[in-house]
Amino acid sequence: MESNKEIREVFNPTNYKSFTQLIDSLEKFFLHKNSLNFCSSNSIDMDQIDKAYLDEIKHIDDNVNIYFGKTLKELKCVIIDESFREHEIFITFSGPRKFQITKVNLPHLSYQDEEYNNINEIIDTFRNHVNNLSNYFYELEQIDQFCFVMDPLHPSYKDDYRKIALDERTWLHIEVTPDGVARNIYLIGQSESWNDKLQKGFLTWDHDKSIVDNIMSTFDISSFSNKHQVIFSEPATMSEKQHCAICLCEELPQDPSVPQPLCQNNNCGVYYHRSCLYEWLLASAGGRPPAFGVATGSCPTCSHPIACSLLDK
Repeated sequence: MESNKEIREVFNPTNYKSFTQLIDSLEKFFLHKNSLNFCSSNSIDMDQIDKAYLDEIKHIDDNVNIYFGKTLKELKCVIIDESFREHEIFITFSGPRKFQITKVNLPHLSYQDEEYNNINEIIDTFRNHVNNLSNYFYELEQIDQFCFVMDPLHPSYKDDYRKIALDERTWLHIEVTPDGVARNIYLIGQSESWNDKLQKGFLTWDHDKSIVDNIMSTFDISSFSNKHQVIFSEPATMSEKQHCAICLCEELPQDPSVPQPLCQNNNCGVYYHRSCLYEWLLASAGGRPPAFGVATGSCPTCSHPIACSLLDK
């Protein structure tokens, strides 16, 4: 009981004017107790926490904001890049000189799987990586600002792709490399006129221009007004949420993507979750594994030939 009372006193926010003062109090508390395994609280885990770890936290770069997680071994660091964007990186302390990255709101790269000797090493690596992604951030921000993004449902820097509405039944899928270059560009719910423009656009695509500028040139768009007045005039039904014709849902618990116009029959007018359509086609084929990961068959609604791969985002 006495230990719990002391812990509550240590973590009383009214006692401190700065994060450094809190760390100093924790250091004194550990030295006074001379033991690390005395806390019965579920919200604070003192196991393996030592003075060296706390001292390292205290001396982290002043430009980095630090927050404790559910335990003292879990940290969230907020780093501001050269363009004043805030980026979060979550770190776990697993023992002396053993730190791992548990979560980053960016596409996964190999540096996230490494083990680090100290927190500053992680912060320096992460900051360098973030600053090298300036073109990537810029291109995604331009797309999100000027285009009508249908998928992801809640676009973030972790999502390196966007599905942009061209009209009610046609979307443009586009991915952005870490260098800010467009790749893997294709249409969903293809129409002949859009496809012709896209094929011609590939021949004149200018990598010295922004992705948004290239989209405007490819599809003969003179200007954007705002993201809610889509690339062309937004159809009345564009703002209505579409349901998957198989599961009848807008969103799935384990799948943040939205139903898409995957059937290329322009008279069909139905939308499917990619995962729902894939499983449907797989079941219709008797459960046989599809060749090259692409399930083929007939549209469940109009019987038009249709194909689906889970490899596409």
